[in-house]
Amino acid sequence: MRLVLAILAIFAAAPAAAQDAPPEIPAVQGIGFAHSGAGEWLCRHEDPAEALACARELCAEQSPGLECLPAAWCYPARWSGIMTVRRAADTTTHALCGAPNATALGDALSALCAADEDAVVCDVTLTVDPEGNEQAVEGVRFAGAAPMPPGGLEILPAAEEVAPETKESEPAAEGP
Repeated sequence: MRLVLAILAIFAAAPAAAQDAPPEIPAVQGIGFAHSGAGEWLCRHEDPAEALACARELCAEQSPGLECLPAAWCYPARWSGIMTVRRAADTTTHALCGAPNATALGDALSALCAADEDAVVCDVTLTVDPEGNEQAVEGVRFAGAAPMPPGGLEILPAAEEVAPETKESEPAAEGP
């Protein structure tokens, strides 16, 4: 009889325990970048299509008349960065995402610049940590593989003055 009562007590407690759901785990976000001749734009979201569409929309708004293309998607976003690459013929931007920490991000950006045969110098302009905190960067410059022109950086094409705005994308609200 005691065994039957113990089993009934377990079954009676089971529905109450089932109602104690664990706390909701926040969605892990990725990061999407879009590129035009004027720079890089980014958005964070758990869905790659949403993040890339958001980044392309920001790009189109802020670089009218230029084609905005998806440039990179990383999931999870981890550490990300944008650098301006100055070449003899042009100045462009490059996004890198998915680094495990800030040091690895810096090392990877430096390696990308050093491997670019046409890059004279590269300046890191923005970093984004895994939580989405953006940090403008000044004074971090890497040497490219191309030699410094005799006239110095002043003779290179000027860097675009367009600072990419960012927006953390949120899922669309349902209903009216």
